[in-house]
Amino acid sequence: MAGIAEILVALSRAVWRELSSLNSITGNNFFLVCLLLMMQPQSVYFLILLLGVLLLFPLSSDPMSKIPPSRLALWPLSGRQMMLLRVASFWLSPVVWIAAAIILWAGRAMLGMQFFLIAAVYHATSIGVAALLARAPGANVMLHLPPVPTHLGRLVQKNIRESLSMLDPYLALLLAVSGTIFRIARPNAEPDAFLGVMILTVIAMSTYGQCLFALDSGSGFTRYKLMPLHGWQIVAAKNVAFMLVLFPMVLPLAPLAGMAAGMAALAVGNHASVLHRRPQPRWRFTGGANIETGALQVFCLVSAGVTTYRVNGAFVLLSAVALVGSIWYYGRRFDRLR
Repeated sequence: MAGIAEILVALSRAVWRELSSLNSITGNNFFLVCLLLMMQPQSVYFLILLLGVLLLFPLSSDPMSKIPPSRLALWPLSGRQMMLLRVASFWLSPVVWIAAAIILWAGRAMLGMQFFLIAAVYHATSIGVAALLARAPGANVMLHLPPVPTHLGRLVQKNIRESLSMLDPYLALLLAVSGTIFRIARPNAEPDAFLGVMILTVIAMSTYGQCLFALDSGSGFTRYKLMPLHGWQIVAAKNVAFMLVLFPMVLPLAPLAGMAAGMAALAVGNHASVLHRRPQPRWRFTGGANIETGALQVFCLVSAGVTTYRVNGAFVLLSAVALVGSIWYYGRRFDRLR
């Protein structure tokens, strides 16, 4: 029993470290915008719901998954001890404590049980997907993303895979799908409603524009030093990957304004991406460099998107020029860092 207790203590520390990594959301542009919208609570409930839906995935992860399978196989645990460890580790899951708080502290037993059942479905889904990928690695959709047909195609493909390992694109996708469904259901709705959804979609992606190199390891930067590429080409590959992920989302809403907003977000974000690299844990919301950069980024993308949408579509060219200048300048800075 002493060995089981020691394992549970180590697991609790690992769960707490993983839970603390969710703090990255507090530096996310979308979260900060939601805080501003709290002055009108009725307009923010749906946005908070989307954040909660995505946060349930990391919250409902299996604590036992923190133990490497090779190490677990070496531990001298009997079948009974393994079962005891499995049952005890279940109570370390954050969703269990959240459900208990809803039931005991808030006095909402039905709501607590509903939350727990939803989290259990998330948990079972994550275990099932992990088991499927372990048995059939070829089922991983990320491995079948086609490269862009240029000499930077493989680099862009790698960058797209990296961006899809963060929660930001999935939040943007939920917003874009919701806006598209609303557009189909209400074809005579006010056009500005779709502009608003598009702006929120770009904001959901924008923080990642400050952390384009955040998922590159030390060995990744070593490869950049060995690549026969200029710095602007490496930065451009990151920016192209971002825009390729964003474009299908804004296409049914306001494509031209969405592209202008996305390019404006990148033109500002390249500064933090190149000069202030912040490592990010995967499957979390991206934490931005600082509030000042996030505020400037949101201001520029909103201005670019609204101006392109309401005044003249040709204003998208200003965003394109700003992005090209940003890629060239920070590409040179990247060369110096290499």
